[in-house]
Order: sequence, then structure tokens, then C-alpha cells
Amino acid sequence: MILFLRYFTFLLFYMLSFCANAQIDTTIVLEEIEVKSAHIRQEGVGSNVEKWDVTNLKSVGSNNIAELLSAESGVFIKSYGLGSLSTSSLRGGSAGHTLVLWNGLPLQSPMLGLLDLSLLPINSAEEVTLQKGGKSAAWGSGAIGGLISLKNKPDFSHKFSLNSSVAVGSFGYRQQQFQYGFGSKKFQSRTKVFSQQAENDFSYFIAENLPDRKQSNARLSQQNILQDLYWKLKSNQQISVHLWQQYSDRQIPPTNVQNLSVAHQDDRSLRGIINWKKVGERTVLQVKGGFVKEDLDYFDDQQLLESRSSFETLFGEFTTQFAFQNNTIFHVGMTQFYTKAESAGYQNAPSESRTALFASYRLEGEKWQIQTSLREELVNSKFIPLTSDIGGQVQLFPRLHIKGKVSRNYRLPTLNDRFWKPGGNENLLAESGWSQEMTLAADLIKSKRTQANFSLTGFNRTIKNWIWWSRREGESYWSAQNLAEVWSRGLETRFSISHQINNLTLSLKTGYDFIQSTNKIAIENPQIEAGSQLFYTPKHRFFANGKVKWKTFVLAYQQQFSGATEGVNEDLPSYFFSNLRLQNNFAQNGINGSIFLNINNLWDTDYFIIERRPMPGRHFQIGINFSFNQKI
Repeated sequence: MILFLRYFTFLLFYMLSFCANAQIDTTIVLEEIEVKSAHIRQEGVGSNVEKWDVTNLKSVGSNNIAELLSAESGVFIKSYGLGSLSTSSLRGGSAGHTLVLWNGLPLQSPMLGLLDLSLLPINSAEEVTLQKGGKSAAWGSGAIGGLISLKNKPDFSHKFSLNSSVAVGSFGYRQQQFQYGFGSKKFQSRTKVFSQQAENDFSYFIAENLPDRKQSNARLSQQNILQDLYWKLKSNQQISVHLWQQYSDRQIPPTNVQNLSVAHQDDRSLRGIINWKKVGERTVLQVKGGFVKEDLDYFDDQQLLESRSSFETLFGEFTTQFAFQNNTIFHVGMTQFYTKAESAGYQNAPSESRTALFASYRLEGEKWQIQTSLREELVNSKFIPLTSDIGGQVQLFPRLHIKGKVSRNYRLPTLNDRFWKPGGNENLLAESGWSQEMTLAADLIKSKRTQANFSLTGFNRTIKNWIWWSRREGESYWSAQNLAEVWSRGLETRFSISHQINNLTLSLKTGYDFIQSTNKIAIENPQIEAGSQLFYTPKHRFFANGKVKWKTFVLAYQQQFSGATEGVNEDLPSYFFSNLRLQNNFAQNGINGSIFLNINNLWDTDYFIIERRPMPGRHFQIGINFSFNQKI
């Protein structure tokens, strides 16, 4: 009976998809309906969403997506040090619980299940979106804690555009960015080149009776090139092509209890997407294809270790959105993934095929919205449990509204979890559970010169079958097991205010997060007591960003506080961390630009995010950027 219902769900989705496609050229006369070109799948009804556009991204002073999220949204970033691995932890989740998309294409490694956010330069997208809360029904495996979306967007008003920047800084830091675009009202091309190098040879504190030690074997070299092409076939049809090639060579420094490290790692990736989109009077139809090829080579001559791994992923997606009436929108789609990986750690080269059908339905009134989503996925000819969510928001008063969401979420075991030898477990279950959240938001002040906003969010999430690598009794190696059941709950507060007086603009954005993420089941190795906070998960986190803008001069101050955390071997104390940015904008003969100075870790704090991985003290960056745009 259950198998019949699942196949019936597949059949129903196919029929709805066919019906949606059939309505594009229908001659049936219906009441005029406004159709948004953005899919409702991409919008977060009931959850918290933050966006940064091109203007914001140029002024934040961050070099990569990890720095952006840490400074501007309060997201806890697990960083292994300057130029090293950086991953996100949303609402007490693991690195694999945040799904990262590039123009709708997932970027996580299917082998490790995570993505190094420090490898994503800030200029890789024209728009960055952060959505907190479960998104599995819309986007699939991995979107338990939330979603980070990078989008490339055209500007058909430019005939010619040129952007360039150069920066130098402490510890041998050098960065160059170049962007060139040209086109017409029907065609646009944009090429981006990014390069950075650093020695990262900073000094760090060891103990009161010992001299400071200089970081060694920490050199970084990274290059990126992105190519975007856009064609308007008709006023309502567009094709876009995106290519992204990336290379990174990083040395792996020793910990503060090691004397020497000669390890280094090479990351190479090639990503591509082609997307066709048609916007009709009542419909939005989209067909997308993409691929990801990545190679990761790790070498350690001291340990006589050489590890090479690679994977290839092919991706295809069809979606359609249509409206039955003025206040009803329906979205349905199908996604296909095929992945194959190779590594000396696998006995055979494993592959994975995933087919998903999903649908979203939105009903909205003048002061309220409600949206629900449903997803069924087939992984290597096996169905996973049906996934769903429902969210809504309502305006209680002119300046007060409330929103909330309930979702079922999951994360599939990675290829390493299942096939690594020794330790892989092909019988692992998917991590799964429910999450709930509710937000009360108020526009405190809304005038021509002053705006002030406040929000309070409460969330609750339980994940069962949490995968943990542990050592079984009688075994000498670690293996993947469904050991943990994790309960995450907490509060998030946000307050922002801006005030303008003639040529002076003052702004402040603050946030405080209380997150309790505990394991409900005791684990022997590593030893974790039931009810204890997860490793590297601070209960308390605070951030504040203040900005003063007077004519062409900008002064920006960032303050962060992260509470104490538990490490695997030792506890890590709380710390304060501050950045300062001075910037002067200029415009002459059609050229716009700015000169800037960044002072990072302003108060020279000694701190650790990951145990035994020191972070740098006070350091500087200075640079200049300029842009020239010729309108059509």
C-alpha cells in the first residue's frame, strides 16, 4: 500500500507538471493574473531571510562568503585559521546541515557533505541570500539548518562595464579582482577574475612563560574565473550560461602543539550551468542543466601520505509555476542528480542517482500568506520518507506581523559515510527530524529620515539518526554510525536603526543568539554525556555593526562576541572580536571608486574558534577599487 501511494505521488506530480506546461499557450480566457518571475520555491514564507545585493557586497569589507556571514548576519563560522577551512553552523547544526546553492546548483561535496566557504570570493555573485530554518521539502538533502544562495544576475542597461580592485595587507596578503562586461538590451557578457595570495605567517600566543610562535606552512594561493552569458530570445524568454573555474593551493599549518607540518592541499573545481526561462502571463517555465567536477589532492611528505580524490556530478531540473486565480500560485518540478566519485579510500568507485519530485502551493490575501511544500525523492532506486513543510505570515497591525514555519527535514549519508574503507557503513539511515520556528517582527519607526526594526525568533529542532564517526568496542578504526539524537532550540533577536541628517547617515544593526544544541544520547567514544552541548557550538553569540557615512567618507565598526565552547580535547574560552573599516568614495570623469583601510581584530585579541588552531592578532588591509559603466 505504501509503495502504491508513493508511485501515485510520482504520477500526480508528473500530471500536474504536464498540465502546467499545457497552460502556457492555452487560448482559454481567464481573469488576468499577475505572475512573479521569481519562483515561490526561492522565497521563504514563514522563515527569516537576509539578502545582500551588489551595492551591499561592495561595501561590507569582506573577502569571502564566510567573512560576510560571520560579520553581517551573526552566523557562527567554524574557522580553522586564516586562509584555512571555514564552514557554517546554523542554529546549532553541523557543517553538512547548510545547503549552498550557486544559481540553483548545490555546491557541497557529495563525498564530505560540506563546502569550504572561504573558497567562495565575495565577487562570485551579484546577490547572496541567507535563509534560516528547514528547507528540505523545497531543496532536498542537507537543508536542515538553512540555505545559502549565490546568484548571478544580468544588467541589460549596460553597454560596457569595468570593475577592478587591488589590495595588500599583513602576512603577505595580496588580492586582485577584475570584472569586464559588455552587451546590449538583448545580450550581456560578464567576465570575473579573482586572485589572492598570502603567507599567513602571523605570530600567536602560546603561554605566559614562552615566546610567541610564528605560524608556519600556511601559504595560500587561490584563483577564480567566472563567465556569465545572457540572451533575451524574446521579451519573456531568456537563456543564461554560467561557468566557474577555481583553483586553490593551501599549505596546512601545524597546530599549536605540533612543531612541524609539511602537509598541503590542492582544490580544483569546474562548475557550469545553462538555464532557459520563459515568463508568461500566468506561468513561469524553467529548464536547467549543470555539472560540477572537483579534485582534491592532499599530500604530507612527513607522514608519507598522498591522498587523491575526485567526483563528478550531473544535474538537470525542470520547474513550472502557474496561477489558478489572483491569490493562488502553484509550483511543481523535477530534479535529477547523478554523481560518481573516485578515491583510494573506496574499494570501488561509488555512484549515486537521485530523482526528486517537488511541489509548492501558496495562498495569499491582502495581509497574509500561507505556503506549503512537498517532496518525494528516489535515491539509488530506494524511496526516502516523504518530506513536507508549511509556513505562513500575517500582518497583525500596520507595523507588526508574525510568521512561522513547521518542516520535516533530512540529510542523506555522504559517500564517505557509506563507502570509505575501513569505517564506511552502507546501512546508514538518513538524518531526519522536525523543526519549528516563529518570528514576531515590528517596524518601530518608519519615516523619511529614520527607520528602526526589531524581530524576535524562537526555534526548535530535533534530528534523529545523527551520523557520528566513532570507534566501536574491539575495533582499532573509526566508523560511521547513527549514534546521536540532537535537540536544538533557541532565540534570535535582531534590531536595526538608521537615521539621516542632511549629508550624514548613521546606522546600527545588532543581533543576539541563544542556541542550546544538545545530544540526547550518551556516546562513549568520543565521550559525550547525554544533555551536553555539541562540540564547537556556542550558546551565546552577539554582533553589532555600526556605520557613519558623511558625504564621501564611511567609517564602519564591527563587533562580535562568541561564548565559550567545548572542544574534543579541551574547552575554548569566550572572546570578543572587532573590525574597523575606513573608506573614502570618489567619482570623476565617469569613474566611481573608493580607497579603503581594514583593521581586522582591532583590539588584538588572542582567541581560538577550533582548538589548537590559533587565529591572527591585529592585521591590516589597504586597497583601491574603481568602476566605469556606460549605459545603453
